[in-house]
Amino acid sequence: MPKKQPGEKYRYIAFRVETEVPLARNDFLSSLLSKSRGTALGDRFRITVFEPEVGILKVPHTLKDDAIEVLSSVDSVRGRPCRVETLKTSGTIKTLKEKYLPGKGSAPRE
Repeated sequence: MPKKQPGEKYRYIAFRVETEVPLARNDFLSSLLSKSRGTALGDRFRITVFEPEVGILKVPHTLKDDAIEVLSSVDSVRGRPCRVETLKTSGTIKTLKEKYLPGKGSAPRE
C-alpha cells in the first residue's frame, strides 16, 4: 500500500471466507491481488487481520466500493473453491475487532 496522501481517509472492511479447509493469509492475498489487477483498487489495500473466522481489509475510502466488488469476486484460492462475504465497513478497525473478534479488540472502558 502506498504512503498515505495528506487528507486521505481509510475504511476497514470485515469479511468472511467460506471454504472447506482453512486458508493461509498469503494464499488469500495472492488470489485477492490477482482479482484486483486492472481494477481501480490495484494494490492499494492491506489485509490487516486474517483469522480463520474473519478478515479485515484496509482501503482508501474512495475505493471502498471497488474493494467490496473485488472481495466478492474471489471464488477460489489455490484451486480450492471459496466464497467471500463482506460483513461490515467501518471508519475504524477497533469497531470491527470488537464486533467480529471478541477478546482481540481493545479492552472495554469503564
